[in-house]
Amino acid sequence: MHDPADGHGPDATDAELVAAAKAGASSAFGALVTRYQGVAIARAWRLMGDRTEAEDVAQEAFMRAFRSLHQLRKPAAFGPWLLRSVSNAARRAASRRAKRPGPLPLDHPSHGPEPRHDVLEAVAALPEGEQQVIHLHYALGHSCDEIARLLGLKIGSVTSRLTRARQRLRRLLSEDA
Repeated sequence: MHDPADGHGPDATDAELVAAAKAGASSAFGALVTRYQGVAIARAWRLMGDRTEAEDVAQEAFMRAFRSLHQLRKPAAFGPWLLRSVSNAARRAASRRAKRPGPLPLDHPSHGPEPRHDVLEAVAALPEGEQQVIHLHYALGHSCDEIARLLGLKIGSVTSRLTRARQRLRRLLSEDA
């Protein structure tokens, strides 16, 4: 159990955790990993289309973040900074994958039932912000409050994005039917 006074508890801000991690507290960086792990994997999964590769990309981004933490000028902006790193790592991984010879395996371990192909295509057609909240809510099971905290948004923005995304998905899927 963490002492809230040490700056590593669940209520600590990103800025407090970054400051503690810069000062050498590995538990503070561990708290940041715990806080952003789901959203990092979600971003990578959306870009990579493969859960296993997404987990590898997220891990690579966290390692880069740890090594580059001293370069972060605005500690409160850790989340967006990390997600840019995840996107960059996903692009690098996709580039490496494209250069690999031979066919890629078609089946990968999954966590739960595979979504229908038409649903995946419809989600991919959504604007990025809507894709993100759909994935965080439905694939990873985050509440609107958690999504708001993870993305640094107001709860109303999250619920609006979810509502718009559901409406667009209904339209897209009914057009395909």
